[in-house]
Amino acid sequence: MLHTIVLSLLAGLAGLWIATEFVPGVDFTGELKNFLIAGLILGIILAVARPLLNLFSLIVKLAVLLALVFSAVWALDIFFPELTIPNLTSLALTGFAVAAVLIVLSLFSKGKI
Repeated sequence: MLHTIVLSLLAGLAGLWIATEFVPGVDFTGELKNFLIAGLILGIILAVARPLLNLFSLIVKLAVLLALVFSAVWALDIFFPELTIPNLTSLALTGFAVAAVLIVLSLFSKGKI
């Protein structure tokens, strides 16, 4: 975690410096101390934003996975008369069960369980 924070701080400083050197119209006319403070603030923002973006992307991935699983289970219900799923609640619970098993097996195969 400390490694990630340090990298974010360095990225803020280096990115700001590269922009002031190579991007037309970007300039910092203040003292070096103020430039360092601005770069560190940018790094802090990056360090805070990254976990939030990871959480958001996890939520989106789970939503897409559930939509795909629900659609697949629904398609199976349509194409296989032997399978009976009487209502939307049963479809959702079946989808959650399949998704949960898929997630657990995926984590197990990656050695995280």
